Amino acid sequence: MTATQELAPSPPVKAAAAPRASQTIRIFPRTNLIYWWPVWAWGYACAVLTYFQGIGVAQIETASGRPVLFHPSSALGWSFLLVLLLVVFFTNVRARGVYSLMLLALVALIAILVRNAPGYGALTEVLSLLRIHLNLAFYIIASSLFLVLWLVGIFLIDHMSWVKFSTGQVAEEHLLGQAVAHVFPSEGLIVRRLPDDLFRHKILGLRWLGAGTGDFLIRPAHGESLELHNVWRANAKQAVIERLIATKMTDAVH
Repeated sequence: MTATQELAPSPPVKAAAAPRASQTIRIFPRTNLIYWWPVWAWGYACAVLTYFQGIGVAQIETASGRPVLFHPSSALGWSFLLVLLLVVFFTNVRARGVYSLMLLALVALIAILVRNAPGYGALTEVLSLLRIHLNLAFYIIASSLFLVLWLVGIFLIDHMSWVKFSTGQVAEEHLLGQAVAHVFPSEGLIVRRLPDDLFRHKILGLRWLGAGTGDFLIRPAHGESLELHNVWRANAKQAVIERLIATKMTDAVH
């Protein structure tokens, strides 16, 4: 190499890529109150129908002297009672996967057997005499109380504890008491989606509107298993959880 020869400029050194921020997602397990929305929703619908189609009973007056409004059809009162009973039943009886279809078939079979049973005509005549008329104030007050309980359960009680999935670890956290109850690494952790319940997760959970709920079983490599019930938008959150637990902490900083 001669003195007049110039060295070729070395290529610029690339700056080290900044580490990616660790992604996190909070999963809030829900109580069965999340499925009680049909009670207050149908109650308000009954109140609207009673307000516009109701008839006043002059023998029963309010303090202002106005007659109490009742809907002329007893079917409205029966429908509210039926919605309430169905929600109570299906939120407390769990039938997952194929068992939910078996339960549906069993209910249909019982209905067919009762309809063809001797004395069914006499039973319908007796039931037709049992007229349920609920006034406007009942629908408004009952629906408002159910709505308040629903809001308190969904936005207050259910937010007292959660499970946080982040890159490399999973933590069970509480709003009150211990800040972190359990922390375990995601390596070796298994997240299993439990079979869906037709009535709770798909129908009452609004799967038919693109939302839906689901139950998860979290099984760490060391430690006790943890179940998360009634997780809102379970399908979308399942995809995020699977991606986070598949990413190791060392992969996130490269």
